[in-house]
Amino acid sequence: MSSENHHATALGHLRVLDLATAQIGYFGKIFADLGADVIKVESPQGDPSRQMAPFAGDLSDPERSLYFLNFNANKRSVALDLETDAGRASLSQLASGADVLVESYTPGYLDSLGVGYDALKQGNPALVFASITPFGQTGPYAEFQGSELVTQAMGGLLYVQGDDNKPPCYAPCDQSSQLASLHAAYGALTALKVRSLTGRGQHVDVSMQDIMGHLLFSIAQYGFSREIIRRTGATATIAPNGYYKCIDGYVSLAIFFNHHWQIMQEWMNIEALLDPIWQDLDFRRSNPDIVNQFVSEFVADFTIDEFVREGQKRHLTVSAMSSIDGFFEDEHINARKFFRDDTHPDIGEYLTTGAPYIFSDTPWASQRPAPTLGQHTKEVLAEAPKPAKSCAAVDTPAINGGPLSGVRIVDFARVWAGPYATRYLGDLGAEVIKIENENFLDGGRISANSNHMFPEINRSKLGVTVNFREADGANLIRELVSVSDVVLDNFASGVLARRGLGYEDLRKIRPDIIMISMPGYGNDGPYSEYVAYGQSLMAYAGLALLWGFPDSPVDTRPNVHYSDFISAAHGSFALMAALEHRAQTGQGQYIEIPQAETLAATMGVALLDHSVNGRSWEPIGNRHPSFAPHGCYPCRGEDQWCAISCLTAEHWQSLCKAIDAPELASDPRFDSLNARLQNQDALDEIIGVWTKQFTPYQVMWMLQGVGVPAGVAQSGEQLYHDMNLRSRNFILRIEHSGWRTLEHSGITVKLSETPGAIVRGLPGLGQHNTLIFGDLLGVEESELERMASEGALA
Repeated sequence: MSSENHHATALGHLRVLDLATAQIGYFGKIFADLGADVIKVESPQGDPSRQMAPFAGDLSDPERSLYFLNFNANKRSVALDLETDAGRASLSQLASGADVLVESYTPGYLDSLGVGYDALKQGNPALVFASITPFGQTGPYAEFQGSELVTQAMGGLLYVQGDDNKPPCYAPCDQSSQLASLHAAYGALTALKVRSLTGRGQHVDVSMQDIMGHLLFSIAQYGFSREIIRRTGATATIAPNGYYKCIDGYVSLAIFFNHHWQIMQEWMNIEALLDPIWQDLDFRRSNPDIVNQFVSEFVADFTIDEFVREGQKRHLTVSAMSSIDGFFEDEHINARKFFRDDTHPDIGEYLTTGAPYIFSDTPWASQRPAPTLGQHTKEVLAEAPKPAKSCAAVDTPAINGGPLSGVRIVDFARVWAGPYATRYLGDLGAEVIKIENENFLDGGRISANSNHMFPEINRSKLGVTVNFREADGANLIRELVSVSDVVLDNFASGVLARRGLGYEDLRKIRPDIIMISMPGYGNDGPYSEYVAYGQSLMAYAGLALLWGFPDSPVDTRPNVHYSDFISAAHGSFALMAALEHRAQTGQGQYIEIPQAETLAATMGVALLDHSVNGRSWEPIGNRHPSFAPHGCYPCRGEDQWCAISCLTAEHWQSLCKAIDAPELASDPRFDSLNARLQNQDALDEIIGVWTKQFTPYQVMWMLQGVGVPAGVAQSGEQLYHDMNLRSRNFILRIEHSGWRTLEHSGITVKLSETPGAIVRGLPGLGQHNTLIFGDLLGVEESELERMASEGALA
């Protein structure tokens, strides 16, 4: 293990071997950014991302790829040929002293070389071995070829997004890879926590299909009502909720609750909308076009800046819809100094994305640019081998309740991002105590259309009601914190501090407490008081504008809360990193997770392209600057599609044979990658003619049979019945107190030795008041009754 920067960084005591390729490099990057010694193990030809555009100065060179630059900062590079005895011996030597190894090869490949988990753990039983693959280590699709596009298709995200007059449209900026990397990363830290008790590592299995499959409730929706979520295009299911044209661009406006609608009514002062009938949410759902027409006319008279400032002044969730260059120039993101100066030996000086989270005592740091190929091979291999860690002889009962048994989290979070962060860890055994108040309910308890969402987000938790605005309620919170490990909230800046429950107050009660706040725009800066939903943050950071086809109307862009899942996974990783650091030092700390910046951190390649090349990305639908063909193709049946991506020349040649058109491989329009990129319209038309003859599953099986990445754009119904998800026990039946038994997506991280289990569903309102305040804190029943009568327990 590396002891360098042990006390200055959260993870400086860890060594990580990074065998993950291309965008899965985000796993190693987030470890390295918190101080871990991450060794990027590449083939002598280099990581595939070194060949991916864009390149600095548009000069195609393995050392100038902005893809590689983005995902591999702060790492050291070692070039090893794993097809040789010497390369495998060197990897085994490095693994003998590593804490974590991450890889993304097809399942079984490393085993076939004798350097898989079973072989490497013989030399290092304490090794945590993380595998991130398109479809997981088990199941009928385990050996399928995948890609960003294919995993978004097979995981259900693709089917529900995009212009309803066009094919489904995938999320840009490698979202599937990065989100899977985040889940694997907190899974690896969970395995390290178990190792501290047992002395043994384990295998962490993350399927990108699983990760995509748990997004946006498609499985839960179908399981609950047999309703299939579909692309709505510009047709809103509730209004106003979408993107509206101003004088100088577009804004995002999202109104879901009646009190916000009343504010909007008063602001617009449009007589036709003042009728009391418009207060009925169901009526507005039935007439979104009428509402949108009036709102569009109203918004059109404002500049973006005027509308955002006036809307936020009224506490409405509104934001600018930024382009990449617009985000770079935004006053708030620059006031917070999100972009950082960096220098690369081949590229020179440039600005790069900064931290997705801010640790008070062990800050994120940019210590070195991405390495050149094999830059540190001699240096690393010359270092003395680290001794294998000792292995405990027996299990400990401390983990019988799950790998995070014994970790207690006080959860103030509401809506999606914060509650998901704690739910992920609750599924792994953490004791999560959800704090609610009858007068300030989480929106899911009062929203009629959330009766499958709220239980999914808030399962695996205990529930208490306490009014911390009352002195007795605040004192109960303080007592609870004194026996807890973590406090998490996503209130606006200062809410808890004004009640004497801020970090400086709580650390006096428990010096090693870890406190995490997840504000939308951060704790300081011009927009720090702005309210936000995931949709508005997607617009603000620029992802929403990119997520679509170039010729589709802007109002067909996704208006989902996707960024909440990015913030949640960053939150879980940051929490586990802080616990890992505390286990080494006894030190707690405060962590700020500004949700706009967590999303922007996953857009690093697009932002680097602007910083280095002055290019502002535009939407390109399902296409990719480095691969062709790369699209979603029509199949037999209504709204049936199959995603196909050819990532290599071999994929392209196999595709030509599979569609019975071998002559295409030598056609001058398609005989090289550059030629295919220049002739994508013609190429897509040819492939589409072939795919229309078959069902999407026929297309997938035929192409996967010859090694071409292909996958069905699956609906919620198809996900619900997906045999790979079912074989991995990913779809579970869970009983919820006061609701009913529902079917949900399962645990996103599979640990081989301590897998976790969902042992409780959604808690009822105040269901565990007696358990927590009485049994745990020892408050007498009569005292609890008094507090309840006086409003402190409500």
